Amino acid sequence: MFQVLGNVVARFWPIWLALWVLALALAWRFAPSWQTVVDFGEVGSLPPRSPSVRGDRLCQEAFPNDYAPSSIVLVFTRADGEVGEKDFEFTKRELTERLSRSISTEQKDLIAARRTPDENGSGALLVSPDKKSALVLVELKTPFQDPRNVAIIDSIEKVLEQLRAEKKLPAGLEAAVAGSAVAGRDLDRAEADSVRAIEVWTIVIVIALLMLLYRAPVAALIPLATVFVAVGVALPMLTSLAKAGVFSLSADLRVFITVLSYGAGVDYCMFLIARYREELDAGAQPRHAVSRAIAKVGGAITASAATVIFGIGALAFAHFAKIHQAGLVIPLALTVALLGTLTFAGPLLALAGPWAFWPERVDRTAKHARPRLLQRLLHGRVIPDLWPKLADLLLRRPGGVWLGTVAVMMPLVIIALLHRDDTNFNPLSDLPPDAPSAVGTRALEKHFPVGALGSVVILVQNDHLDFSGDAGVKKIDSLTQALISRRDELELADVRSIALPLGTSVAAREQLTEIKGKKENVESAVREEAERYYLSREGNMAGHVTRIDLTLDTNPLNRRGIASLERIEKALPELLPAGLRGSRIEIIGPTASLRDLSDVKRDDERLIQILAPVIVFVLLVILLRRVIVSAYLIVSVLFSYFATLGLTYLVFSALGGPDFDGLDWKVPIFLFTILVAVGEDYNIFLLTRVQEEQARHGPLNAIPIALARTGSVISSCGLIMAGTFASLLSGSLRAMKELGFALAVGVMIDTLVVRPILVPAFLILVQRIFPGRFGREMALGERESQTAASQQN
Repeated sequence: MFQVLGNVVARFWPIWLALWVLALALAWRFAPSWQTVVDFGEVGSLPPRSPSVRGDRLCQEAFPNDYAPSSIVLVFTRADGEVGEKDFEFTKRELTERLSRSISTEQKDLIAARRTPDENGSGALLVSPDKKSALVLVELKTPFQDPRNVAIIDSIEKVLEQLRAEKKLPAGLEAAVAGSAVAGRDLDRAEADSVRAIEVWTIVIVIALLMLLYRAPVAALIPLATVFVAVGVALPMLTSLAKAGVFSLSADLRVFITVLSYGAGVDYCMFLIARYREELDAGAQPRHAVSRAIAKVGGAITASAATVIFGIGALAFAHFAKIHQAGLVIPLALTVALLGTLTFAGPLLALAGPWAFWPERVDRTAKHARPRLLQRLLHGRVIPDLWPKLADLLLRRPGGVWLGTVAVMMPLVIIALLHRDDTNFNPLSDLPPDAPSAVGTRALEKHFPVGALGSVVILVQNDHLDFSGDAGVKKIDSLTQALISRRDELELADVRSIALPLGTSVAAREQLTEIKGKKENVESAVREEAERYYLSREGNMAGHVTRIDLTLDTNPLNRRGIASLERIEKALPELLPAGLRGSRIEIIGPTASLRDLSDVKRDDERLIQILAPVIVFVLLVILLRRVIVSAYLIVSVLFSYFATLGLTYLVFSALGGPDFDGLDWKVPIFLFTILVAVGEDYNIFLLTRVQEEQARHGPLNAIPIALARTGSVISSCGLIMAGTFASLLSGSLRAMKELGFALAVGVMIDTLVVRPILVPAFLILVQRIFPGRFGREMALGERESQTAASQQN
């Protein structure tokens, strides 16, 4: 098959180049842009069966006019005293008037409500317990990462800048912006900045490493041009499929597509170029050298790519939409990169001929094909000439080297196992510290309970009880008081309901006393506002659905907040009064969404940690036809994964200090899948060379010889892959930095430890411990050896 492909590529190389250039031009001209088809947000990726998603649907049905999935919070603070009437008057008149003029009619349609601290009743909830801060709340009808929010946020920030410039802010009053919508805007901007920086640094790192390794400009440009064209075709192809509704795309998938395509695509090109050079050294003409190179390494490259494609494809079985999408789109992009290696890099080599390695001359008088490219790399000391020495050491002391290596890595594996559940789901922790929402959140946390970052909302539906009547209010009051009685155990800072609309804070009690002293129409207006907020007025749900708002006494966006929510859920059945038992209970809010995200992530991780190794194992067995060797390769890569995860946890926990709440939740699942797939990628190149050398040197001696002859090129490929992953460190999002570090370290561990030490040592031990039939089964059979020998001629 690959002999035929090699002949077709070599013979019609100008046509192949023209077809790729045409495909690139058409893709750029007609495909939709990435930003026009992507989905935003992580919570929106939860499966429909998630409890918080069910609760959100009930909330939208029961409170369609008041449903506000995101918000903008203006945080006003005083360092010199308490906020007072002058400040409230400013928010009521000057600020409100400016916002009304600045926000367009189209933008106003996206606003569900606007609340200020001067309002009777609910205004007390917007004043901090220490009375040094007050909030203006703008509730939106859109999700927190909806692009339409940006114009509203920008208008508000522009108004605040104008007020500062005109010195219209009351003296001593500071203003900042926070809220989920602002955080979503900042996350999108940081993500976009990260994508641009990562794409630039990926190309810079690849160019630098290729020039360092090849020291031949044309040879360095061929892999770069190949992957550039492949990615240029793959991304528009994916956006076209997304627009057609074949699948959806998450905004940050572009980073993974780019980095993995560059890393894997350049690796495949390097193997092809190395074999092409050997054929030139053997005296072949450029077109014949291309044909032979594709024929001899095309199968190994394709098998190697298949492990990566199908291994990462295991993500497609995930229930969380973002991970599911990755399992579909990344393999498609890698398939394009593989095709580019065989049908674009090959023609480029045919076009360049021996000039691909200029300024070095190609020796066409050599009697035997020798890896001259590798010799040049070694001669230049880019990759130290350690592989023959390591091969000799493994041949002499395989058991001692294996045990010593495992002993050094084992502490990291233990650390990973101890902290494997310490993951962080807080989207705010991903932001740069100078992001506007991060600054505003810190200001809010200084004066308000930390639970104010996101309330926990309990929805109660009972078709047989009218919550607008006295009987219904009494039942809700009983539940409210039961929750208050266990506030310490459940870590509750405040509880609000139709029975206690202003909650239990000092400011609420003062406001309630003040209201009772005013005219009856004021108290009536407050009561009407409470009924409008806490009771559904929609169709047959009117009066039969109510809400109870809980403010946690802990951060609602971290693992402790999730633990508090789970205690509340566990306690609710026993806290419900007799008349409410049998009611439909749903819990919503950011904590509930993150809890569901945690559950889905855990289930997906378990599934993928079974599927990915099984898929790669089956591919290895098909390729190598050796079950025990294939099983060992899987175990060795899993060992590398846990060691990498442990080291990553140590590094970022040291950098994060006491505020470190664990690695981002995406790191373990993506690290696992990519390392399992990419790790076997390099093992395949080594073991196919072992099989090739066995025909001449026998089962035992073939192992160190294959290691010595492939060490430099495989390590060079690992360096390229690690370098592309390291480009993720240039992003501003913490999750990107963690994943970039973990992937780069993991690839280097796999390249410099697993592939050259743990795998060859195991093969040598098997040959020595089982010199009989079992040992022969580890090597090629007689018939296979003859076949391999015939292919060398």
